[in-house]
Amino acid sequence: MEPTLALLLDYDQQFLQAQIAEQSASERIADPIEPPTVAFYRWDNRVFSLQPLPDKLAVLAQFQPQSFALQVWQQLQWLLSADPSACQELIWQQYQQLNFIQKNMWYSQLMRASFTGSLIEIELRPFYESLIDSYCQQAQQVCQVQPLLDEGNQQVAVIITNQFLTAQHGPTLTTLNYASCLQQMGMQVVVICTGTVARNYQMYYPMPAPAFFGNVTDEYYQADIQINLDSRQVTSAPGQGSAVQCWGQQFSFIQLDTNEIPAHLQELVEFINHTNPRYIFCVGGLNPAAEWIGRARPVLAIPCVTSLQLPKYMVPVAQRELTEADTQHIARLQLPHPVLCSQLPFRLRPHQAVKTSSAADSKTLFAICGYRLEEELTAAFFTTMRRIKQTFPGAYFVLIGTSTYSNYPTDLLPCTEFTGQVLNAIDLIGQCHFLLNPRRQGGGTSAVEALSLGVPVLTDPYGDTYQYVGDDFAFDTDEARLLFIQSYLASTGLQQQYHELCLGRAAMVTNTRHIFQPLLLDYDSYLYQLQQTGTMEVA
Repeated sequence: MEPTLALLLDYDQQFLQAQIAEQSASERIADPIEPPTVAFYRWDNRVFSLQPLPDKLAVLAQFQPQSFALQVWQQLQWLLSADPSACQELIWQQYQQLNFIQKNMWYSQLMRASFTGSLIEIELRPFYESLIDSYCQQAQQVCQVQPLLDEGNQQVAVIITNQFLTAQHGPTLTTLNYASCLQQMGMQVVVICTGTVARNYQMYYPMPAPAFFGNVTDEYYQADIQINLDSRQVTSAPGQGSAVQCWGQQFSFIQLDTNEIPAHLQELVEFINHTNPRYIFCVGGLNPAAEWIGRARPVLAIPCVTSLQLPKYMVPVAQRELTEADTQHIARLQLPHPVLCSQLPFRLRPHQAVKTSSAADSKTLFAICGYRLEEELTAAFFTTMRRIKQTFPGAYFVLIGTSTYSNYPTDLLPCTEFTGQVLNAIDLIGQCHFLLNPRRQGGGTSAVEALSLGVPVLTDPYGDTYQYVGDDFAFDTDEARLLFIQSYLASTGLQQQYHELCLGRAAMVTNTRHIFQPLLLDYDSYLYQLQQTGTMEVA
């Protein structure tokens, strides 16, 4: 028997024994057995996940798991590989058997895969709604959210987010940007992190490696602390409550874990009920606690991406203009609120970087930036890199944010530099002639930083980066991209034209107040409409 298959069968028996013991324990017949989740995931991450995809699929085709744990794992492997062996009906049945925490873990894997550009051949909306329903069933046993009373407290703005880390973290930066803008409008801002990302210790059934786990900062759970993101220091502040400082501004801050600790959800809801804020914003993705609040009173759901991410109960925002397909999709969902449209604003982090590259340089440097490049750089993108190198022998690729990895093409190694993780990528981007963006849904931070320095961005007309930079920097084909590079390097006039385009586009997308204020006015008008019709609750 093939060794990998034999090992899978052995693990399957171990999971099956744990499953039987768990069922017996629930009937008080026997003690439970710890499933081999950690050992199996370690093997998957270090061995199985590194095998060529055809080899993995060949083994999976022979594998007939008996344990529920590895049945889930097998179907997810097929689904994430876009293999036709994935059975959507069976996947749905398996998902319905998971508790809320395991549903959150499962759903997070597919959200992450779609974010990094993987093709997921399944409609995710029913899974999202089931996840939120599971949470709300739990939440109603813990607390009740009061509807918005009268006009509400218009002096306090509450921003709820599922993850809050540092000013180098994109979603945290977006939260801080909105908080800063609201404070400049005269509101007292309270930032509440619900910590609702999937954590590694929550994985009971193994997810395909490398699995996605979110990060939280344990230090932020302490009471009465001052979190200074400018100096990257956390200090004690007895009796003062917790606050976060950034860009010379300070916001009240609360760190919770509303997925696992009922008392934290109760604390959040009691704060909302007592404060009665008119404006509650959920910034970022998956946040069941915010959906629970949104059942009873309006919460504006502001995504950190430009793909269409629609909540179940909150007031949805699309960070781009809606297409006809979007409109039809929204109509089918029968959402309780209309979709408001805006743009995704950006805030540049403080820096001293300047553009130092010149078309006269002997080497032409292409910055490729991101902390997930090993997942995002595809065979098609490597072909693009090779064509650039063939056309421009002086081309050199600077991979910012990642270290060398085993699957990187050996023929590109001589013309590639790996910087590893850096504090401020903009310092390195300024030394490059272009920012070359992989095809990906997320991203955008490095693109705006490049534009602000006058460094042209080269991207596909796809994803968040495209929404930031616009058509002037988007290319459908390698031929169009190569022609632009050639024309740009040969023409000082085109260089000056694109320098001005870069700076103008950067100024537009970083004017947060200009972008956010119309959305706030639209939302306020909608709140007034709801109050007049008496339809504040949606469930």
